[in-house]
Amino acid sequence: MVLQNEKCYIEISIDETYTLDSTDNRLYDVVLNPCNNKKGDFSKTFSIHIKLLERDLRIALIGPYYIYDSDCAVLEGDTLTILQDSIITQINITDGAMVRHIELDCFGSNFAIYRIEKGYILYGEFEITMLDRNLIKKWSFSGKDIFASVSGKKPFEIKGNYIHLYDFENNYYKIDFEGNLVL
Repeated sequence: MVLQNEKCYIEISIDETYTLDSTDNRLYDVVLNPCNNKKGDFSKTFSIHIKLLERDLRIALIGPYYIYDSDCAVLEGDTLTILQDSIITQINITDGAMVRHIELDCFGSNFAIYRIEKGYILYGEFEITMLDRNLIKKWSFSGKDIFASVSGKKPFEIKGNYIHLYDFENNYYKIDFEGNLVL
């Protein structure tokens, strides 16, 4: 995933070779392990490369095993907000310091995070979740089955002020940003 603003250019990918406590790991300027994973735990690592005007910063962010590197982050000013399944970590892009870390109470895996005016929308396997700007859960919405499509339709899409969803049984849902079912 690539993000950029007037301050930086950021590339996020999964470091498939990272092993906790290994001397063979790629060199990082900052290693963040907010869940305190140990060697042998079921985890994966995001490699975050931040290109600032005056320097480059490489961060390893260790988190849950089920992470996805597309639509996994939102950049706002100096803050990078990263989703790793049920974990959200906010990082200051200028020094790599962890600003905030929360663990969500959710059912199933989360795939993506999107910024909306009132906060964030999370696209999850079983539920769509809305968090406010302080990362506090405001609502969640579930369908009859997982939000995945076997018909080739997009299982999750934000268009205007609505979220369009298809579940595994090809049921269609249209919800607003308050979590109300419109269709």
